[in-house]
Amino acid sequence: MKYFFTLIILLSGTCIFAQTAPNFTVTTSDGDVRNLYNDYLNQGKVVVIEAFFTTCPPCNTHAPYWQALYQSQLIAHPNKVEFIMLSTLQSDNNTKVGIYRNNKGLTMPGVGNDGGGLAAILPYMNGQFGEFQGTPTFIVIDTDGHVTFDIRGTSPQNTMDLIAQQITTDLAQFCSIQTPFGTPLADVQISATSSNMTANIAASSTYSLSSISQLQNTSYTISATKTDDNPLSGVTTFDLVKISKHILGLEILNEPWQLAAADMNCNGTITTFDIVIGRKLILGIDNDFPCSTWRFISNGSNQASNGGCIDLVGVRLGDITGPYFAPPASERAPLVLESIDREVKAGETVFIPLYASENVSARSLQMGMNIDQNALQINQLGSLQLPGFDAATCANLNAVTMGRLPVLWIDGTVAEIDRNVPVLTIQATALQNGLLSDMIHLDPSVLASEIFDTDARPVSLDLQWRDQGIETTHAWQVFPNPARSSFYLNYASEEKENGLIQVVDCQGKIVLEQTVSLEKGENQWALQVKNNASGLHAIKLNGRPLGSILLGF
Repeated sequence: MKYFFTLIILLSGTCIFAQTAPNFTVTTSDGDVRNLYNDYLNQGKVVVIEAFFTTCPPCNTHAPYWQALYQSQLIAHPNKVEFIMLSTLQSDNNTKVGIYRNNKGLTMPGVGNDGGGLAAILPYMNGQFGEFQGTPTFIVIDTDGHVTFDIRGTSPQNTMDLIAQQITTDLAQFCSIQTPFGTPLADVQISATSSNMTANIAASSTYSLSSISQLQNTSYTISATKTDDNPLSGVTTFDLVKISKHILGLEILNEPWQLAAADMNCNGTITTFDIVIGRKLILGIDNDFPCSTWRFISNGSNQASNGGCIDLVGVRLGDITGPYFAPPASERAPLVLESIDREVKAGETVFIPLYASENVSARSLQMGMNIDQNALQINQLGSLQLPGFDAATCANLNAVTMGRLPVLWIDGTVAEIDRNVPVLTIQATALQNGLLSDMIHLDPSVLASEIFDTDARPVSLDLQWRDQGIETTHAWQVFPNPARSSFYLNYASEEKENGLIQVVDCQGKIVLEQTVSLEKGENQWALQVKNNASGLHAIKLNGRPLGSILLGF
């Protein structure tokens, strides 16, 4: 049967030692030569010294407790602890010490004066580590040589218990829990699973399993989990660009933590499905990853034994750049998206083009718009500048019912955005009278609005509504150009009137003629030439030339 238990460990508090233990070399009563550092401390062993002498009455009283503690510690910490007795009397030689050990049933090494015992214990008797209060005095030295001097309890058993606690503290192995950039992580749940039990502890920054007795003399697997209220934190379209480039072999992700972050469905491979998961999360279609938001990796195996632990690196899924290694912010001002503001009437179908205020190159784009769902119904969303843009995958139109419209574009290519062509086009139906600027605005709570430029720097976006009475550089636009046979014509009219659009070839032949109604402000028409016309054609409105279009391409 497998047993489960949970321990909550407070990882705080340290012992401060005045100085490190002086080295010594002694010959025990068994004839073995031992050096404090070479044979013990440098081998990862904690050393416990008893300052005693063979005719000391309190030492005789402590002897059975001392032996019992020695045996229990060898079992609890195999190859990690050693006890040694050093006599404080010049008259105690190794022969006397050997007889004393045999009479008391003591199995730890003992050293008399002729074996160097008195010289070895002398620094602890002369006040160097505190007042020496006589024998027995117990001293614990950790693997770094730090000294805990004169552990003394209210009874022999209490003294042994205090020594055991100090040994456990000194042998405790602490391992780190941090991000790939060395930032400590808090509120992490650590699990150590062996063949018959699982130990769970809560930890922050560091953790230790040394005090869990059930993990001694056994091996186990270490894992970690961390809950998160905001899986989207740190995930941007630029992260999806990085994953796309890795899949295409253009920019390989070499860091183990990046490979772990890119695997958003936790199946061990990085595919376009991971990009789909990230896209749905950014758009708000999904609220969480298929697996936990955080993954924990180590530099090697996740196996440990005998109370040991491993350093853990916490990685947020989807965050390829890392919150502490994000692309440097651009020093440039926000890129302004602008459109003509106007009064709309309930039931009216409106076309809203969003133009960039300047030409710019973009690797990715994301926008979070707040829509007054009581005033405006979004019908279509498109772009003639962002390659591969499709409203079905690049936006979440269903979220409009909650007043939100998240939009993202990532195609693995660079978009050269022309300020004279709309970056995005929105077709909507007005549900009530009002100004467009009151119905649509950017909202960072929906999604941060930004593009990533070719230098991989985030550039924030701003939406500005221009008064329709102000002269605009976008008086007319035609796109795409060249075109096969269908194209859009945008025109900013200064007044409401009827109009006649004509497309005329180089011989003066009219290949398209269409009557339209012009509203004051922005207008858009979808036009199609049906007679397989090709070559350069002029576009006229009410007989006035607007520009030209190349057809048949």
